[in-house]
Amino acid sequence: MLENGSRVRIFRQRFTAVRPLLLMAVFSFLFLAVASAAPVFAQGPDTAGLEAVGSAAGIAGSSDLLTIIGRIINVALGFVGILLLGLLLYAGYLWMTSGGEAAKVDQAKSYIRNAIIGLVIITSSFAIVSFILGQLAGVAGLGGGGAGPGGGGASGFPGSAGALGAGIIETHYPQRGATGVPRNTPIVITFKEPIRPESFIKDWTEATSGTVTGLNDLAVKIYPTADRTLALTSAQASVRFTADRKTFVIRPVDFLGNPTTDTDYTVELIGGRTGIILADGTAALGSSGYIWQFQVSTVVDNTPPRITAVIPSDGGRYAPNVVIQINFNEPIDPTAAGGLWDGTAGFTNIEVRATPAVGAEVRPSGEFRISNGYRTVEFTTDLACGTNSCGSTVYCLPRDSSIAVIAKAPTLSDTPPQAFLSGSGYDGIVDMVGNALDGNGDGDAQGSDTDSTPGNDDYGWTFGTESEPNLSAPRIESTDPIAGDLIDSSNQPLDKNPVANFDSVLQSSTVNSETVEIQSNEPSSMADTWWYSLSQDPLTDAGVVAGVGDIATKGRLTVDHRLYSPATSTGPGAVAPTYQPIIHSGVQNVYQNCFNPAASDRCTANSTEPNCCDGNSQTGACSDLIPTP
Repeated sequence: MLENGSRVRIFRQRFTAVRPLLLMAVFSFLFLAVASAAPVFAQGPDTAGLEAVGSAAGIAGSSDLLTIIGRIINVALGFVGILLLGLLLYAGYLWMTSGGEAAKVDQAKSYIRNAIIGLVIITSSFAIVSFILGQLAGVAGLGGGGAGPGGGGASGFPGSAGALGAGIIETHYPQRGATGVPRNTPIVITFKEPIRPESFIKDWTEATSGTVTGLNDLAVKIYPTADRTLALTSAQASVRFTADRKTFVIRPVDFLGNPTTDTDYTVELIGGRTGIILADGTAALGSSGYIWQFQVSTVVDNTPPRITAVIPSDGGRYAPNVVIQINFNEPIDPTAAGGLWDGTAGFTNIEVRATPAVGAEVRPSGEFRISNGYRTVEFTTDLACGTNSCGSTVYCLPRDSSIAVIAKAPTLSDTPPQAFLSGSGYDGIVDMVGNALDGNGDGDAQGSDTDSTPGNDDYGWTFGTESEPNLSAPRIESTDPIAGDLIDSSNQPLDKNPVANFDSVLQSSTVNSETVEIQSNEPSSMADTWWYSLSQDPLTDAGVVAGVGDIATKGRLTVDHRLYSPATSTGPGAVAPTYQPIIHSGVQNVYQNCFNPAASDRCTANSTEPNCCDGNSQTGACSDLIPTP
């Protein structure tokens, strides 16, 4: 019988023999665990709501197919690794307690050898799987690098995005990074200048206008993000455009996605001479084109649109230069909500009638414009009645008159709430997917009163006009972040949208990327990743968004944008990323008065110092930020 000291010596000898193998096993397991963890990148000052931030940046969500597959594989490999580690520990125990029996020692050695081989195979498998998924993600355009369409290079942001805001594109639907998009969605793009229709419609000519509608699939690619080869063909999508040839509506023949799982989609507008072409024959986009992504849900939209607020308010009395504004709860088909009325013919889906105190009723001529991400329609007459402080012409409704406005519901199709689409388009207001206007807000589309089966979904109201125009310039009451406050303007969340609150309702069509911009000092190499878009909301005196029946007296302007670059370095010579929203004098209120002098509650500008820069008035324009090399 061995003494205790002899037993300890034998145990130490056996442990010393097996220790290198155990250490190798432990380090292999730790490597596998670390390699399986999600990578961590540079982090901004505020990571709350990271999912929403990714959406705002135009980056696809983390629930795509490749990510799900990767997670399943990682979990499986990690589980197998734990089993192999347990086997190694058992083999070590078996060896140390063998008591000198050769059979047990050989069995323990066999377990250890096989377990180590298994760990090597698992580690190699993980490396191979990671490489394959990384390549697939790059091809799909999901990564932050430069691989695949829309790569953003070293910045980590998707590229081919700079045309939105600072470039030729004013807005589009669905928005960048949008989720929950219905399967029956169209794709709508609005440009700042007229576009040649043949850029979007295959074989289009002036002679074939109205008869040829197939998508130009060489210049426009719409496909499930994971597979560009499935891009819609000319026969799988039709295209219509507005009279000014700035807005194009692409309607897939079949629903996008599927009824069981959400599907990421990518839209590519090809750049250069072979892609989207301006009316003057020049290329609308640079060589990188324009690319964005959105996620299609599993549902079909069968909910009709509603009107949320109108200006002027029902029953009120207003200066004659007021713009008629209709706000909707969702984006509206621009081909059904905009156009010209010349007094006798033209756009009739919305009617404006004026009855003067003395004389017969008239229908003033003018233009209906859609703006605000396709959620607002405005009517401005062509009857000049003054000049605003910027020298621009102000237009008036008939003075001292009763004004009646009717937004028409369309004729219904055989499958309500879908509206009937004729060769000349819709005969009333519809949402993006073609659902008819729900004018009475009861949740049911009943069509127009002019249908053979009368409905009650036309929306109408009346107000009166005064004799003299209102020529008072709008004024900013507050901004967020606070202009001129260095503390409040520092360390902002990466997804913070700048907001400006005005003392009067804004003319929605003047809130666009030509009158409002957001500059940065980011390196010029990141210019094609930076995008922004504008929106506005009418507010009540209490500062809340106006609803049906509310009297709107104020306005709010919001700038949506790509995720800010985080301040990751503060060492000597480091340049912190800085962003500068600029509101130009072209922004007008609902009385067509421009933002000049550019006054705010922090800055009382005047005719000699009309510019407010960070809360201080000055003669010259505010200085622009200069991007770093």
